[in-house]
Amino acid sequence: MRVSRETKKALLINPYIYDFAAYSFWSAPLGLLYVGGILRKNNFQISLIDCLEVVEGKRKDDGRAPFIKEKVKNPSPLKVIKKRLKRYGISKEELLRRLEAIYEPDVILITSIMTYWYMGTRDALETVKTVFPKSKTVIGGIYPTLCYEHASVQMACADLVVRNNEIGLFYDFLEENLSVKIKHRPQLYGFEDVPYPCFDLYGSPYFVPLLTSYGCIYRCAYCTTPFMYPTIVRRKPASVIDEVLYWHRLGVNRFVLYDDNFLYDKKNHAIPILKGLGDLPLKLNIYNPNALNAAFIDEEISELLLYSGFKEVRIGLETIDPDIQRQTGNKIDKKGFEKAIRSLVNAGFEASAIGVYILAGLPFQNWKGVKDAIDYLCDLGVRPHIAEYTPIPHTRLFDEYKVFARYPIADEPLFQNNALFPFSWEGFTEDDLLFLKQYLREKIKTYD
Repeated sequence: MRVSRETKKALLINPYIYDFAAYSFWSAPLGLLYVGGILRKNNFQISLIDCLEVVEGKRKDDGRAPFIKEKVKNPSPLKVIKKRLKRYGISKEELLRRLEAIYEPDVILITSIMTYWYMGTRDALETVKTVFPKSKTVIGGIYPTLCYEHASVQMACADLVVRNNEIGLFYDFLEENLSVKIKHRPQLYGFEDVPYPCFDLYGSPYFVPLLTSYGCIYRCAYCTTPFMYPTIVRRKPASVIDEVLYWHRLGVNRFVLYDDNFLYDKKNHAIPILKGLGDLPLKLNIYNPNALNAAFIDEEISELLLYSGFKEVRIGLETIDPDIQRQTGNKIDKKGFEKAIRSLVNAGFEASAIGVYILAGLPFQNWKGVKDAIDYLCDLGVRPHIAEYTPIPHTRLFDEYKVFARYPIADEPLFQNNALFPFSWEGFTEDDLLFLKQYLREKIKTYD
């Protein structure tokens, strides 16, 4: 292979999405930005178009914000749905203008996150193919990993559709098609060899996600983590502290923990990280949209969460029904959960600053069990969050119950959207869900 000495240009695109409801709960295309960091390490010139822009005037102090949005027509598969689809993020026309304002890149990387967001990825792919027909295009992310055959058809005009464990295939593709030598070829889940994600492309990022591990020791029936990351890989605590210092020097003081299993083996992982962060002469604001496992929360962890800069703590309960708990994950029971809550409160967290996720819409789940969980949590003074069940390919619940869904979720990823309540039945209807949401709003009015 003849190697070009010319600096290659790579464009990263986080596409807009189509959904019935969406909000930026500290969302960021972390995987895409990690890959951008690797390419930069290999002397690529990197640029970014993030189509998922938010309404800055409505951004909360903690970094959350509503996406820009506009109503659109439902596509053919969703014509039977009464809900109206929206496009979240910039318009197609604005994406086109931004593309036309830059030099032609050698390669364009487009991420795709939720399986039912693939239409936005396809739109972006078709647009870049029109503007830059000579550029090589690569589609990656969660959607092609979970729905590879579907993605291969929908993204047929891409030059490469790559799954999350195929980074070597991606490196080979670049070498063969761009006549470059990719000398720095880390495994994406090696951590210590992977450069920091290129959040500097945002100028002054409002927050930066932290990922300190991949994988999970649990095999919950509704979760795809074991499929996506079958082994547990963890960063050295010192490297996490170094990254926080790096971003803080660039003006960032809000950090978001993305881990699925942060507290596992806490003596060797979470405790040194939290203590190291707390020891820094900095004021940090830390949030965790991915729930911490209450089974691992004790007095020491609670004190360190507060010491390190956590402004709130989100933990998982999922259900108070012992049968459903055993069937789905068996991570915690009431006794262990209440012990965790007491530890957090004793450490100094207000009970209302403790958010707890409860699942709604599981196959053949009864709505009354969710109401009971809301009452139980409100009696404890913590803040319940209803997490609507999303049927995800390659999970046990998906495989066992897909034939009972009211839509063809195995054939069309658009129907995997939890906003469509795929497992509605006489014991838990959409009206029941609306009642539960209103019931919860009324219950927590006193919190604010």
